Parts: sequence; structure tokens; C-alpha cells
Amino acid sequence: MKIFYFTTTGNSLAVARAIGGELLSIVSVLSGCETGFADDGAIGVVCPVYFGELPAPVAEFLERVKLSAPYRFLVLTCGNTPAFAVKAPGEWGYVRSIRMVDNYFPMFDVSKQVRDLPRKRVGECLAEIVADIRARRHFLEAPTLYGRVAGWWMRMFPLSPLAYRRFYIDAEKCNGCGTCGRVCPIGNISMAGMMPAIGERCLTCGACYHNCPLGAIRYRGEKSRVQYRHEGVTLADIVREMKRE
Repeated sequence: MKIFYFTTTGNSLAVARAIGGELLSIVSVLSGCETGFADDGAIGVVCPVYFGELPAPVAEFLERVKLSAPYRFLVLTCGNTPAFAVKAPGEWGYVRSIRMVDNYFPMFDVSKQVRDLPRKRVGECLAEIVADIRARRHFLEAPTLYGRVAGWWMRMFPLSPLAYRRFYIDAEKCNGCGTCGRVCPIGNISMAGMMPAIGERCLTCGACYHNCPLGAIRYRGEKSRVQYRHEGVTLADIVREMKRE
């Protein structure tokens, strides 16, 4: 079984690991030349939901890369609702979301998200998903009424393309280590001397913000100053995922 994953703070990687199989980074695949993968058993995609939709790199991956297997599954990690992401293009035998910590700092108090995590029954939900996939069960999650309303709201009021300008660097904390550039999934951060510069293609995914070793990357209007990375995932894991060929 092959699982293609995309993660910036570890939630989706933790889920992919729990499901098991050969794990392949979507970022790494997109940087290469392969346009198709096959497996005699199953192929899956595990990724987060960004503003009610698939992250841009995942959407590009599904458009560009052909996945061939008798059983195909999609697992979405989200904070509250997967909205329309459950309607991802392609033929799927199993689509399901799992609610975890929502680390989207422009909208949520991350510290409260961490405190409220037990209410989401992550372990129980993850165990169900793992059992379903191992048994090759078929299930297609549909958007709930709340998910549809939230999804349409997010489509009507999308994230501004200028949102990246809200990021700023705390010069007193930044030591120029360049970690932010290594964890950016689209290679959108460059080092201007010893200070990082975030480009206009920014996904506002939070990889740089949450993984900065010194907490030097901030965001104007952030709801908290708490950094988050899944407890079972290390910074080295995130950096390794972002390596390009």
C-alpha cells in the first residue's frame, strides 16, 4: 500500500503513519518527473484542508499524477469541517475526515485548540479509519449542512492574495538559520542576508510560523502566539518531507 501525504505541522503525517504502508511525500513527488504510481493493493492520499478546500499542492498532485489501485482512499485532517474538500476530484472508494488541532493562527486561538483536543476523540476516530482501510471498506463522506454553509462562505470570502504581507520577522529572535525556507512546501521563502523574506505565492499554510525553532516568524492579527506541531512528528520529519529532487 502506498500513501501520499502532505503535511506542514504533522497532523496528516501522523495519520498516514497510523494507517501504515509506504509513505511518499507529495512535495517530493511534485518536484520529480513521475506522473503515475500503481499498487496491487491500495493507494491513498492523506492531507489537511485549507480554507475548505484541498491545499494547492495536493490539487496539483491529483491533477498531474495518475494513481492506479483496486482500492483508493482519501483522508482529510481538519480543525472543524472539511467543507467541500470531501468532494475531491477522482474516483475514491473511501473518503473520510478526521478533526484534529486547528493550527490556523489567523482565525483560531491555537492554545485553546490544543486544550479542546480531547473533545474531538482523535484516537477513536483514527482507529475507525485505520480499521476501515485495512478491511477495504467503502465510504464516501458528504459535506454536512454546516460544511456546505462554511464552504460557500469561504468561497465567497477567500483568503486575500496579499495575506502574506501580514507575516513579519521578529529581528530580535531570528538567527538566520533558514529553517523556514526548508519547511516551506512551495519554496516561497528566500534569505535576504540573514533575514527570511516570504514571497507572494504564500499558501499561509503556517509551516514557517509553527516550525521556526525560535518563534521568530509572526503574523499581524494572529489569535495566539502558540506554535503547534503534532507531538509524534519532529522538525526533522517536516524538513525531510519538503526535500525536492
